[in-house]
Amino acid sequence: MSEDIIRTQNLTKIFEREKVVDSLDLTVPQGSVFGFLGVNGAGKTTTVRMIMGHLHPTEGEVMLLGENPWKHSEADRCRVAYVSDIMHLPGWMTPEHAISLNASLYPKWNGALARHLLNELDLHPSKKYQSLSRGEKRRLCLLLAICQNADVLILDEPASGLDVVARHKFLNLILEQVYDGKRTVFLSSHLLSDLERVIDRLAILHHGRVHLSGSLDDLKTDVRQIHLPKTVPRESLDSHFEVLQYESHEHQTVTLVRDFDETRFRTLCQQHEWGDAAQVHGFNLEDLFVKFVGKG
Repeated sequence: MSEDIIRTQNLTKIFEREKVVDSLDLTVPQGSVFGFLGVNGAGKTTTVRMIMGHLHPTEGEVMLLGENPWKHSEADRCRVAYVSDIMHLPGWMTPEHAISLNASLYPKWNGALARHLLNELDLHPSKKYQSLSRGEKRRLCLLLAICQNADVLILDEPASGLDVVARHKFLNLILEQVYDGKRTVFLSSHLLSDLERVIDRLAILHHGRVHLSGSLDDLKTDVRQIHLPKTVPRESLDSHFEVLQYESHEHQTVTLVRDFDETRFRTLCQQHEWGDAAQVHGFNLEDLFVKFVGKG
């Protein structure tokens, strides 16, 4: 991964005195499948719109393909495929019309893949958009974005309206898009059940701020919740770990750490003679998400 495809620094957006996005720093390297996660209202869509150049930041900077998206040329814009959370096509347009139009607009359009996906995604080529179901409309929009064959695929709530089978097919398509390590996928979503299979990096957004970010594998390895059998001062834990959350009660201490290491943990236990009374718990993606946004 030789370059950062998306980069934001101190990115901030204020609507009517409310900070919807607050001092956001993101780095999305080339070839990654990046999960931008948060509950509804966390600021994901506003961030995506600034990355796409559809909104001006109140403060900070955003770079897409190494440049401010507001300065992109037509050729640059063709390198980015985008599906918004509310994307729609004209009601009279059929999948066949939509594919023909997009083929004329995008130099790298993959016509063979489009024909394959019409069948694979169970889309009737001559059925008008206004007559399609919600899931069919979403599948068509995703088909158009994927077949654009762009360097960057930015998808805001892409699985909205898709059933289980369609989501499975879509996620397989995402994996096929990045197999060569050159294309980048940025997925903004609050649905976690499927994403863990495809993303390799993530950021968890809550109230407009990033609460956790990094490699998914690293976070699943390094982030641990430790239950200690006695009250332990935070300073003692800070000397062993990067403490993310700390709760001290009368008979126990519960802490969340970022850089868990078994050797340091055993040293801590030996110093305090806890033996096996101290417990360590790991997380999957959904656990991590709930841990960082579940308290509101």
